[in-house]
Amino acid sequence: MTYGLIARNGDNYLQIDSDSPRLCAIYNGTYQAVGSRVASVNFPAPITTQEPPCIFIRNTPNRPDDLYDAMVITGSEGNWTGFYISANNINWRPEGKWFAAVFGSVAQSDYGLRIWGPAGEIIFDSGSTPVVVTKANQSWAYAGFIQNPTLGGSHLYNNAMVAPMAEDEYFMINPFSRGLLQPQQINWTPAGIRFDWGANRLQIFAITNRPSGGAWLDIGQPAGVFARLPGT
Repeated sequence: MTYGLIARNGDNYLQIDSDSPRLCAIYNGTYQAVGSRVASVNFPAPITTQEPPCIFIRNTPNRPDDLYDAMVITGSEGNWTGFYISANNINWRPEGKWFAAVFGSVAQSDYGLRIWGPAGEIIFDSGSTPVVVTKANQSWAYAGFIQNPTLGGSHLYNNAMVAPMAEDEYFMINPFSRGLLQPQQINWTPAGIRFDWGANRLQIFAITNRPSGGAWLDIGQPAGVFARLPGT
């Protein structure tokens, strides 16, 4: 930058930059589906960024088999009002914790430090909770065709990173909010994501009755991103 404010810590890690907003948690809470496979969340107030928020979830260990097959953010540019997530089986009831994060800040403190950008937007507010990204991995391995007890045939993919989640740690569900295209087909395969508490890794299940040719052996590199939200 030519001018402005930069703050670095003792390890030369950039903590504040008046030109580059940091990822901050705007809202957080719990989700729980009641009477259906869909859990809906309404933000306390709309999130006004142009880009949609990053939704991080922590699926409860009490429901380890639930697969999340969709996540939809409600609202529109500058007026994101909430989101809903759905499970792949009509008898599952998604439950867990969540937080919504954006590259920006909101006015949350009566005192402290606040920086505005040239368009009047708040770039930094010392009262906004920074998101602490803990680990990320975009490598997936095909683990074969299995019979899921509640869904039938499934192609299973394991994330290469194996590590337990800390008590206040979540994963971002945005990259896993849709199904997978099928090889040599004009349609797509419903897919589900979950953090497997027994295996300590993210898993994707592509649901299909086609043991061969029903899904790609290489699904590309969707990012598995984990972050902590201290105090939750």
